[in-house]
Amino acid sequence: MKTTKTTNPATQARLEKMRAALSDREGLAERILAKGDDMTAYDRRLLLECVNVAYHEGSSKIEGIYSIDSSVTCDFCQCMRDAAKKNPLMICGGCYAAADSWKEAAWRRHKLNARILSEVLFSVEELATLAIGDRCRFNEDGDTVNDIMGINYLRIAASHPHTHFGYWYKNAPAVETALRAEGYHTRETLPQNIRFIHSSLLIGFQVAALWFDDATFTVYPDEETTVAAVAAGALECNGKRYRSCGFTCYLMNRQPSAVNIAEVLRASKATVKTIRAAYDAMKARKDARTVNAAEWIRRLA
Repeated sequence: MKTTKTTNPATQARLEKMRAALSDREGLAERILAKGDDMTAYDRRLLLECVNVAYHEGSSKIEGIYSIDSSVTCDFCQCMRDAAKKNPLMICGGCYAAADSWKEAAWRRHKLNARILSEVLFSVEELATLAIGDRCRFNEDGDTVNDIMGINYLRIAASHPHTHFGYWYKNAPAVETALRAEGYHTRETLPQNIRFIHSSLLIGFQVAALWFDDATFTVYPDEETTVAAVAAGALECNGKRYRSCGFTCYLMNRQPSAVNIAEVLRASKATVKTIRAAYDAMKARKDARTVNAAEWIRRLA
């Protein structure tokens, strides 16, 4: 974790006050979690008070939206970043939340969120105490740690029926397991106030949509590939404030099948050049396999 540093006395005083408050919250949560099955209803209420629900305003990209975030330190995110060391197309290699510049307070709050929501299963009635407005994003940072966290997210939505939720995820098995555990088995039975956005793991390659996906979200290596994706039917994300597109990912109508949302990679010219070369190489391999498969099927006909 990056520790925030400053030489300004007033800022330093605020930092120390923030750290003390976070340490108190982390200590309280740790003591309650250690009780396991001996937790009381009061303990569980205190634990939920330790969960951070953020409201984004000012210069934030998601201005006007609440978020309940996970942590990039979770096992799933760490595995994805490790994989990115060998494959430059792995989107997690450019994780903003794992960057050194990430704020200490947010990092610690999100880590505590992930710990609580992935270890303790709360009821719909308990989760109704969380203060959430009319739009909320799950996982602005981090990802769904396990099915327990997935179930808690679904129950948060059930406890806030008038809130529109955007559920971003990469950990598909955890999300699908949570849905089935809560009795959602078909597209027709999905929660009406959640839109599921499945983020592609590979830059430039759309992930296969699952039965519950409302959208897949794919980052493309440059303007050329993004334009091609839009020409093929993808919706283009302007990559700016969500307010400017009318909160599309939260308010979109549920379609019979998922749409693809395309966004252009924002990186240095050198990084874009490296990723575009890797993209071209992988695409050539995929195209060759497609041609070979088609020839094999033709010969069998």
